Amino acid sequence: MRHKMRNIALTIFAFITAIQLLGQRIKVSDNLTLYKLSEQCYIHTQGNNNGLVYINNGEALIVSTPESDIETQNLIDWVRNDKKAKITGYIIDRWHTDAMEGLDIVKQNEIKSYSYELTQTIAKEKGLPIPEIGFDSILELTVGGNGITCHFLGEAHTKDGIVAWVPGEQILFGGNGIRNYNGWVGNIGDANLEEWSLTAKRIKKEYGAAKIVIPGHGNHGGAELIDYTIELYKTDNRSWILNDPETLVSPNFRNNEDYHIIAEFDSVQGGNRILKNAVVFVQDSTKYVKIEAPSIVYQPENNRINSDSGYLEVYDKTLRGDKLRIGVSYNRLILLKIDDSVGLRIILKGFDE
Repeated sequence: MRHKMRNIALTIFAFITAIQLLGQRIKVSDNLTLYKLSEQCYIHTQGNNNGLVYINNGEALIVSTPESDIETQNLIDWVRNDKKAKITGYIIDRWHTDAMEGLDIVKQNEIKSYSYELTQTIAKEKGLPIPEIGFDSILELTVGGNGITCHFLGEAHTKDGIVAWVPGEQILFGGNGIRNYNGWVGNIGDANLEEWSLTAKRIKKEYGAAKIVIPGHGNHGGAELIDYTIELYKTDNRSWILNDPETLVSPNFRNNEDYHIIAEFDSVQGGNRILKNAVVFVQDSTKYVKIEAPSIVYQPENNRINSDSGYLEVYDKTLRGDKLRIGVSYNRLILLKIDDSVGLRIILKGFDE
């Protein structure tokens, strides 16, 4: 009986130890942290930017580089020295620097790099390091005998973003095409807002069985993050792109200015203008909008306005008398002035017409 109880105690201890090891945080450097998801999979994080490490039978594959050369080298060294694994490939999941800043280091370490073919094209156009091997839509790789799938399912955060699926672990790296819960819209400067929700639906159809979903930024979760992303970017209740023929009629603006600001209190913090009890008018070639809110943050460098809780009106300047097209109360707003061809991009969350 005593021997049996001892075996039970040892089994319980081993089980608890295994649970403690999974989910453990590993500090690789002051700026780079690993989070253990399973015996084979780790999230690598610099700042709030995520990637994936998959290790199996002495081989490893890494998805997304950290946002610096130093941390990319630190991650490569950790896999080689601490895990004694040969890195057989490096996946670049999008062209933004938070996913490929360390690609030069990957090349210096003579590690094969893979990406969707459009990522190669964009990198070449922008004078960035170019991933070595491009693929069309889908790529199947093996790591220590087990498979991993890289898949382009449509435009979202960028035109070229892909997901990476580890079927043996039921882990999906969603990249910036999947948002962390309550993370809201993030950087939308290169986004396709009309396609994003549809792309997320395709991701769900292919990989909705995922037990763990890793977004490009923030905390990981389950498949509910895919549903959250689908809802967040639904074009029928979240966003409009207002494109019309060019006409310059702006009775409320002077000297062709794009912004006209009236505020009870106007201050500058970190390069942003913080407006209290404000009314802001923003125009493009065919329309202007009026934002009225207790608090508005204007980012001149990004041509962007953020606001919580206010009222938005959109006026069509091509119609006589500047006709009101949309009037809504919102719980959250982002307005981004892209360029003359795109015009104003407006994202709303929680609104009533």
